[in-house]
Amino acid sequence: MAVQFFDSPFHATHDSEVASKKALKMELSLFITDYIKTLGLKQSEASARLNVTQSRVSELTTGKIEKFTIDAMMDMLDKLGFRTTFTLPSNDAGALPQIVISQANGC
Repeated sequence: MAVQFFDSPFHATHDSEVASKKALKMELSLFITDYIKTLGLKQSEASARLNVTQSRVSELTTGKIEKFTIDAMMDMLDKLGFRTTFTLPSNDAGALPQIVISQANGC
């Protein structure tokens, strides 16, 4: 039996479209959670800054990504002082699309 490798654990159990979205949501949740820890915020402080309930922060930090949309996570990034840029190259460029998350000026 040959060993199979996947882009993410989600790609082993879901179709490509669903797996890609789940992988992106996991990456975003880890990034947001790590940044909250870097800031030294308690869940209650993070919830106030993100304008969500403390239970939503708890769900995020415990990896319950199915409860979040990518859009909601992008809103959280904005409230933490980050900006997201999507680069979609023309079809003939041969380059892959990119998502870049950077700190906004003045943050």
